[in-house]
Amino acid sequence: MVAAIISSKISAAIVMEGETHQLARRLQQRLPHLACRLVLPEPRPTAGLLQFITDYIDSVPGCLRLVTAVSQRMGFYDYAAPFLDTAEDYFLHPPEHLPADGSLEALLDEAFLAHRLLEEVNDHHIRHLQRPLLPVDMTEANIIVHHLLGDELANELDQLVQETAAPLLEQEYLWAQVRALPGSAIPATQMFTSNNLARSPGQIRLRLPDTL
Repeated sequence: MVAAIISSKISAAIVMEGETHQLARRLQQRLPHLACRLVLPEPRPTAGLLQFITDYIDSVPGCLRLVTAVSQRMGFYDYAAPFLDTAEDYFLHPPEHLPADGSLEALLDEAFLAHRLLEEVNDHHIRHLQRPLLPVDMTEANIIVHHLLGDELANELDQLVQETAAPLLEQEYLWAQVRALPGSAIPATQMFTSNNLARSPGQIRLRLPDTL
């Protein structure tokens, strides 16, 4: 039900962008800056960026459904549920200081929060258990979106995610259940990565330092 509401918000934002071109204009203005950090598709870099952003946002409901299904099957849903609820809440009730006009640009903030929260969970478990917990790896896509948002806003959202995740990751009674899970990794066929973004893989990439 919640995933359907989020999907509806995303569909409405895509329609709005098609009518206003608000985000496309902003991306066009920032192309020289973004080209220093990202490898952009030619000959239509703005269209490529807009498609990447749309796919990134649109991937959130599928990621949440996948994490729900895998956590239920592997026995750690009680642990994953608070993170899933928080990720959903970023879309349903965005932080007050973020724009809530229903635009694609506003939803990019919310999608970044959701994806970064799941990344924070996985990073925590890789550090402590030497294996990922969730079947989602959006690390490269999240870094790309960090550049799209700009350092000031992205760092602010990162800080919010870390403050939100910390108390959830410290639930010792649930941690004990997670530690007791079999050590096998999530099957690769279940992994959702930035390469799953429907029409974007290979188009928007991070620019390596020696190519600047």
